[in-house]
Amino acid sequence: MSIEQNQQVQEYLNLVCSHIKWAEVHEQVKQELLSHLEDSVAEYSVVGISEQEAIELAINRMGDTVVLGKQLHKAHKPPINWKLLSIVAILAGLGLGTLYSVEMQGLLTKKLSISVFTNSVIYAFFGLAVLFGITYFDYRKLKTFGWQLFSGTMFIWLMLLMLGSMTNGKPYLNLGFINIDYIGATPFLLTVALASIFFNKDWSKPNWFVSTVFLLIVPNIFYFMSPSFSGVIIYTAVFLILLSLAGISKKQLTGIAILPMGFSIFSLVQEPYLLDRLLTFINPHQDPLGSGYIYIQSIEAIRAAGLWGQGFTFAGNVPEFHTDLIFSYMVYTFGWVAGAVVIILAIALAVIMLGLTKQVKDKFGRLLVTGLTSILGLHFLWNILMAVGLAPISGISLPFFSYGGTQTVINMAIIGFVLSVYRRKNVLVNPSHMKANEEKQLRL
Repeated sequence: MSIEQNQQVQEYLNLVCSHIKWAEVHEQVKQELLSHLEDSVAEYSVVGISEQEAIELAINRMGDTVVLGKQLHKAHKPPINWKLLSIVAILAGLGLGTLYSVEMQGLLTKKLSISVFTNSVIYAFFGLAVLFGITYFDYRKLKTFGWQLFSGTMFIWLMLLMLGSMTNGKPYLNLGFINIDYIGATPFLLTVALASIFFNKDWSKPNWFVSTVFLLIVPNIFYFMSPSFSGVIIYTAVFLILLSLAGISKKQLTGIAILPMGFSIFSLVQEPYLLDRLLTFINPHQDPLGSGYIYIQSIEAIRAAGLWGQGFTFAGNVPEFHTDLIFSYMVYTFGWVAGAVVIILAIALAVIMLGLTKQVKDKFGRLLVTGLTSILGLHFLWNILMAVGLAPISGISLPFFSYGGTQTVINMAIIGFVLSVYRRKNVLVNPSHMKANEEKQLRL
C-alpha cells in the first residue's frame, strides 16, 4: 500500500524534515517515516478503517512533528572523525614547527628570497579552507563525471607540455599570481576520476580491456614526458589497487598488471637518465661527489642524529632538505625519536583512513578513500625510504612536512574527501531506488 502521494502525508513528512538541518538526509528520513506510516495504515485497514482515517491515525501514532524532527536531527547529525582530524593537526603542527626551525637557523636565506615559514602558514590556512570546503561538499556528485574529470586533467596536462612554463625541468601551471605544480596534483585528480570510472564500469563488456589499458598507459606516457618517474610509480600503484577492488576478476587483473612491467623496461631503455638514477640509488658511492652526493649526505645526516638529535647544528649540506629530504633534516635535528613519532603518526593516519572503508555503504566512496589513502601512504613510505637510502630520490614530498604550496593543498584536499565520505557513511546511496527494489522483491 503506497500513501506517498497523499497530501496530508507529504505535509507531515515535510514538517518533520524542516527540523532536520542536514538536508542531504531528508529523502532518506522521508522514506523511513513513510515505511512506518504504510505499516500502520495497513494495520488499521485490516480492521475495516477507511484509508484516510487510517492515515490520520497513523500520523497521530507517529507523534508531534517538532519533537520527532528534533529527535531525528540528533540521530542523523553528520559525524566528524575527530581522530583523523587530530592526527592531521598534529602532523601539520609538527611540519610547521620543523620549517620554522629551518628558517630560525637561516639555512635558506642565501638560496631563497621568501619566508619559508610564513608561506607555509599561508598554504596551511588555505589548505584548511579547502579541507573544510570539500568536507561539506557532497562527494557523490562526482560519481558520474569520471571520464570528464579524466579528460579535463589530461587536456590541461597536454597544454602544459606544449605551452607551459618550465621550472626545474617540470611544466608548471602559471595563473599569473601563482605557479601550480600541476604534475604533482595529477595523481590526486586522476584518482578521483578512476574511482568514478571503475565504480560505473561494466567488466563484462568486450571493450573493458582496451578502455582500461588506455586509462593506465596514457597518463604514464605523460608522466615520462613531464618527466616524473615518481608519478609513474604512484599512479600505476593506485591504479592497480583501485582495479583490484572494483570487481575485476583475478585473471583480468593479472593481464593488466603485466603491462606496467613491460612499459617500465621499455622506458628505462629509451630514457638513459632513468637507468642512471636507478644505478645511483643502488650504489651512491660510485659517484660520491656527483649524482650519489645527495644520497650519501642524507644517510650520513640520519646516522649522526642519535636518539635525541644534534639540535640546531645542521649545516644545510643535504640538497633540497626543506622539500624532498625534510625527514633527514628533522631526524638529524630532533633525533630518531622524532622520526619514530612521524612514522607512527603516518601509520595511524593510514589505518584510520582505510578503516573508514569498512563503514561506508557507498562503493564509490570506498574506492575514493582507498585510492586517496594510497597516495598519502605511498608519499610517506617513499619519502622516508629515500631519506635513508632505500628508494630513489625522485621529488616525493613528505605529507604535511615538506615545503610546497601545491602539495600542502592537495594533502588537505585528500583529507577533506575522506571526511566528506565519512560524513555520509550512514546515508543510503539512493533511498527511493532501494525502496523500489524492496517492493519489487516483495511482489516477486
